[in-house]
Amino acid sequence: MKPADAQPLDAASAAKAGRRVLVVSHDPAFPPISGADLRNYRNAESAAQFGPVCLVSVLPQATETTDPSIRTEALSIKGEARSASIGWWRIRAERRISRVALTRLEALVRDFRPDTVLIEGIGLFKLLRPLRALTKHLILDMHNVESDLAGQLRHVDVKRPAVATISAGIRRLERKAIALVDRVWVCSSQDRERLMALSRHKLPIDVVPNGIPHAGHSPETLPAEPGSGESFPVILFVGHLGYPPNVDAVQRLAGSILTRIRLALPTATLILAGRNPTTAVQALAGLRGVELVEDPEDMAPLLSRAHLTIIPLAAGGGTRIKILEAMAWGVPVIATPLAAEGLDLVDGEELLLSDTDEGLAGMAVGLCLDADRRARQRIRAHQAVWARFGPEAIRNAVRGGLGLDEAGT
Repeated sequence: MKPADAQPLDAASAAKAGRRVLVVSHDPAFPPISGADLRNYRNAESAAQFGPVCLVSVLPQATETTDPSIRTEALSIKGEARSASIGWWRIRAERRISRVALTRLEALVRDFRPDTVLIEGIGLFKLLRPLRALTKHLILDMHNVESDLAGQLRHVDVKRPAVATISAGIRRLERKAIALVDRVWVCSSQDRERLMALSRHKLPIDVVPNGIPHAGHSPETLPAEPGSGESFPVILFVGHLGYPPNVDAVQRLAGSILTRIRLALPTATLILAGRNPTTAVQALAGLRGVELVEDPEDMAPLLSRAHLTIIPLAAGGGTRIKILEAMAWGVPVIATPLAAEGLDLVDGEELLLSDTDEGLAGMAVGLCLDADRRARQRIRAHQAVWARFGPEAIRNAVRGGLGLDEAGT
């Protein structure tokens, strides 16, 4: 229910004065490292082009952003005593929110006086009702349609209990969340369709895609392909190496896929890069031709060394930031259709797609043996990603998602 004194947001007036946006996330979005951090911070950066932005996290903030246009705050203090939480019950998908954190958030809203509050996902559902009473324009940014993602995860994580029950509970929570907000952001048109089928409420659902991560440090001009050397091809996989879909993907990549590639290309090398690798992932580094880079501080050396990236995801949500980053560096992408879902890239031109390990390996071998084809894919992919997922494209999507286009400003 919206506050009794709330009036429809005058988009034209807000845009003229500068749209004040409060972005609420669970984890600190700065420095942006993971997919969620990258999206939350990118949203804040884009919104800051239309007015003042405050980026606030539930968990303590370790580092303040260097961007003077973005104010950073935290609702928790490291080392403080644990306090009671909001609500007496929550499902697995919800984050715990303390009463102290809510009190601080309410004070921040009164101080910052946002025109729009953008909240990260249904994990922060417990904050929606309090914020509904404090703001005229509340947006839910759904990085994933979590009910759909929960169903996918059963295929790669057999230890997850009662998947059907969990998915149904998340679906009910999503419907409740949608009923409380003014509009919803999703990553792709596919997620938009899923949400439209799920929701009984008619409200704007905006596609605000993930953008090229660290675009300011990525080459807008296509870089030269790395030389062959003694390790050709160098195959790169980047991702959170503790996330079950990624663990499943790298086990297949280091096993059946790399084995097939090395039959034709004996010097092929696989680099697995990411944070929090499981014991199973760490063990892969003992295999021939496999390297593990834990918690890389800078992706540039790895991306500039790679000849291609293979992403054999069997489950996952949102869109794949790792694909955008590889393409921005001119690294050819070979993936499963699910891995590239939502990006609307052209199979056979901007990337190569296959559902099977045998197909992925065959595509990798074929591309490595055809320099002209590899060059064409690098050019087309690089052009496509900068045109559709570069800073200007994301800025325009955020502008539309804030409702500024509706005011004709």
